[in-house]
Amino acid sequence: MLSLAWGKHAIPVYWEILPKKGSSNLREQKKVLTPVLRLLKPYPVLVLADA
Repeated sequence: MLSLAWGKHAIPVYWEILPKKGSSNLREQKKVLTPVLRLLKPYPVLVLADA
């Protein structure tokens, strides 16, 4: 899931359901990030992630 931080809130804007349990790998994470980063290209963006 990718969310936009707005004040004290996080607004989900894009997600993908994976056909497995457990964490996602880098390829799967890039697949979610790429379309959103293209959309937000004109704006300053800070990507935060948890491991």
